[in-house]
Parts: sequence; structure tokens; C-alpha cells
Amino acid sequence: MTLLVRPISRDEFIRAFRLCKPLVPWPETIAIGNSGGPDSTGLLFLLHRYFSENLHVSNLPRRVVSLHVDHGLQVASGDMAKRCTNNAKSMGVEHHVLKVPWSKDGFPKLPTEGPLEHSARLARYRVLFDGMTQVNASILALGHHADDQVETSLMRIMKGSTQDGAAGMKHCRRWGMNFGYFGAGGPMDYEGMRRWIIRPLLTFPKDRLLATCEENKLSYVTDETNFQPELTLRNALRQWLANDGKQSESDKHLLNVSILRNKLAALDIDIDPSGGVGQIRSAVNALTLQADDIDHEVDFMLSRNALRSPPGTYLITHRSLASIENPKVQRAIILRILRYASFHPWGSLAAQVNRRTNSLSQIVNKLWGGNPFEEQIRPFCAGGGVSWTPVAISGDKFRFIDRGSNGNINFRNSETFGWLASRQNPPSHETMSGHGFTNPLRVDITSRILSKLDSGDTASLEVLYDNRFIVTMNLASIPPEIEKSIRNPDNRIWLLSQTRWFWPKVVLKSQNQDDVILHSAAQSPKNLVLFHNLSPSEVDQWKQIYWRPYEKEIVAPWIEVDFMRPLTTM
Repeated sequence: MTLLVRPISRDEFIRAFRLCKPLVPWPETIAIGNSGGPDSTGLLFLLHRYFSENLHVSNLPRRVVSLHVDHGLQVASGDMAKRCTNNAKSMGVEHHVLKVPWSKDGFPKLPTEGPLEHSARLARYRVLFDGMTQVNASILALGHHADDQVETSLMRIMKGSTQDGAAGMKHCRRWGMNFGYFGAGGPMDYEGMRRWIIRPLLTFPKDRLLATCEENKLSYVTDETNFQPELTLRNALRQWLANDGKQSESDKHLLNVSILRNKLAALDIDIDPSGGVGQIRSAVNALTLQADDIDHEVDFMLSRNALRSPPGTYLITHRSLASIENPKVQRAIILRILRYASFHPWGSLAAQVNRRTNSLSQIVNKLWGGNPFEEQIRPFCAGGGVSWTPVAISGDKFRFIDRGSNGNINFRNSETFGWLASRQNPPSHETMSGHGFTNPLRVDITSRILSKLDSGDTASLEVLYDNRFIVTMNLASIPPEIEKSIRNPDNRIWLLSQTRWFWPKVVLKSQNQDDVILHSAAQSPKNLVLFHNLSPSEVDQWKQIYWRPYEKEIVAPWIEVDFMRPLTTM
């Protein structure tokens, strides 16, 4: 007897949607990436129904906007865009078709041969990001479901991922820096830190989405290229799973099952590919829940470690580290601190030493070892652009310790030892110039200031510095003498690094005069530590300790410099 597949009920979707809550209040508008297929069509229907039926509920989005990307890679792409438009219109949902501007605005040429998936994916997210700006949406909903989660997990394992990657996609993630961007620089770098991607359907298998579309008479399009296993590894995995582990010759072109089994065994992951998609789905779900538990534990540990340190650095005592005995949690804490202190784009693998086991083991062994001063462990860098320095800590103060002439270490009363994570020292400006590299810590922003002023746009200018700080200039309040000065081609405004922490300072450089420091103060915004488990009094404690002012700062009222990399899980 064949069991009837149920459509997704209202209550089920409400519970799933609650799993997607970002760290900020829900905005008024959510955008959805709508391919026109059953997954995104079903999600569009469920979101629109949920918002429409709950207008009386506070702190919920009020509308959903449909965004369809026309890549122009298939003959039928125009027809698919039209059908997608009609489907959204039939639901009464605002809809936009966004075409990829190949060869323009930093996009590469239209790919015509070879693997297209990577270029198409980058282009799709870049265009969706621009579409979100157009409709004033800070959250993008995607229709990935439980079967997609299985495919993603196996794909990552095939490509060499660890158990972290095998846990699959998250219900909610920060967009991050450079995700979906061709090249470097541009507004996505910092604006992406204010945007979110949610996946409300990750707990539902594909057949529940199909049943939802059938129950509600939703029309959708089918992209035949999704079922051609010779095109992509994902397609090959999808076909292999659908055939209960049986492979055709076309599947074997991209998927070697023997290699997959070996990688699963090497990771000690309890997944038997011969058990079918249901068994694999359960195993991947268990990995996802384990990853969520570890994230919550890391949040808890880090939220209790409210030690003052300069913006862009992280300070922790050895005593706090020693209380963490689970190797998976130790590794997760290191990854979180690396992502926080690194100069690589937030959310990138480079900011987390590419999750290399050897690098992470080196950091864990040193931080969780004995007294670094007794064992003569010196400051070190194991990748990710982050230096680890042993320090002496007393209360909310720390100091660096140099060995005396006799080699002894003298701790003061009440001092303990710990570690400070900070940005790695860069090569000298002369070294970088000599090798033809641009120094990311020396940025001339004069043309950007003048461009906005000349256009009559006096809104704040935001500049991302070193992927760590956001420099905000209120051009409506720029002093007239400063504006007059930089209209002289010999005078320029630069962002330069200062202190051993490489904070940005704003400097007016003139050809025949000494440099003038316009602004040198740096701070860490309070929302970087909005852990879910903190009470209001504990948040106040973080504010009092973490944002303590520093001496000898020059402050321009029209300039702000904020560290912008969050310590939280998202």
C-alpha cells in the first residue's frame, strides 16, 4: 500500500519559519529567489499565505517579493521567466525578472562551454543581491529542502570537507562579504554583513513540496538540466540517490562512489550510501543538529568571556579555555575567533584557515597546552591572517611579557596567563610595492568623497577597510575647509593603519605640508555580541567592558570608525 504524501501544513511551516530568525528583527519585506520550479514556487506560496493570514501579528514581515534571475544560458530561459512571472502574478505577489548583465558591471563574458555552474551561481547571487537592494529587502529566502541538504552534504564530502561542512546548510546565515561577487571591493563587502539568507524548507523532503504544489494547484516549471547527471556533481548525486545507489555510465563521469565511501569512512561519519536517501537524510540531519548544539555551546562560552581588548582583537584566559574539554567545541571556538579577527572576507574559508586540520590542531595544541611562558611558546600564526600572542591578564587588563636577561618570567600578583588573537602583521609597504602588490592598509578615498559631493549626494559615505572596519563619513557635515582642500589635486584623504592592531586613521595628505590626522578613534559596535543567551544586565556588562574609550584619540564629529566583524554564530 502506497502512503499518501502530505502537503506542508500551516503549523508545520510556522515552526520551520521560526528556525530562520536572524539576530535582528524581521524586516517589513522578504525577497525570495524564485526559479519557477516546485521548490521556490511552494515556498513563495507558503510565505505569502503565512504573512497574509497573520497581518495582526507583530514582528513579522508584511510582504514577500519574488525575484527571478534570467541567466540567458538556455534557449528556454525567456519562456521560463514568463511562466515564473505569471505564477507569481496569480498569487498576487510582486515579481521582478532580473537579467544577468554578462560582460558588464564586473561580470565575466557569457559562458558558452565547459562547466557553467560556478559562474552561473556567482552571477545569480550577485543579481539577487542587487534585486534585494531594488525592493528594499534585507533577507533572501531560498527553497532548498531536505533532499538538497543531503546532496549538499555529500558534495562537500566529495570535495574534501570535514564534518563541519558535512552538516550542510543552515536555516539562517549572514550573507557575508564577497558572496556572489566577481572581483573584490564594492558595496557587497559591507552591505552583505547587514543581509541574511534563510532556508525555511530544510526540514521538508522534496515530495512534501510537490504535494503542496498539487494540493494548492500551483503551476511550476521544470528545468530539465537538473536531471542530466553528466553536467554537475549535484545532478550525478541526485540521480544516484533517486536510483537507490545504482549508477549508469553517465553518473560515473562525475561521481565515483568508491571515493565517496572512502571519504565517509575517513571522516567517521555514520552514513551508508546503500541505505537509500531516507537513511542518508537522517544521518545528515543528525550532523546538522550536532553542529547547531556546538554553535550554541560556543556562543555560551564566548558570551561569558567579557574581557576588554582593543577593537579587532579577542582576549581569553587559559582558565576559560581549560574548562572546554570537547575537541569539537575547541575546534569550533578557534574557528569562530579566527573568523572574527581575520582580515580575509568574513564568511570565507580563508578567514578560517580553510578549515585545514593541521593548522587547527596546531592552534588547539598550543592554546590548550600548558603555560606558554614556561614552555617558551612565542607568538605564532597558523593561517587565516590571525596572530596568537601569549599575554598576562589581570582583571580587565593585559600586558605583553618579555623575558628578562636571565630568561625568567615574572608574573605579578593576581595575574594569570591567556591568549590574544589579533590581525597578522602584514608585509611592509616597501615589500608589497616591490612585488607589485597594492597595500590594502593604504587607501586613497578622495575620489569617492568628491564623486558623492559633486553628484549632490550628501548621504553618508561608507568605506570598508581591511575587511574589518567600516569608515562612515557624514558628507553633509564635512568641514568647508576640508572640502576646499581636497579639491586641490595635490591634497588627498587617505585611510592608513595605526597602532599594532592596524586600526584605520583618516589622514589629510598635502604635497608640501605635514600630514594632518583628521580622525583616529576606533570602536566596536554593540551589536557584534548580541548572543541569544545574554540577559539585559549581561549585555550592559559587555558594553561597559568592551567599549571602554582609549586615550589620545582624535575624533572628527563627521567621521566614525567601527569594527564590523561579529563574534556570534551568524
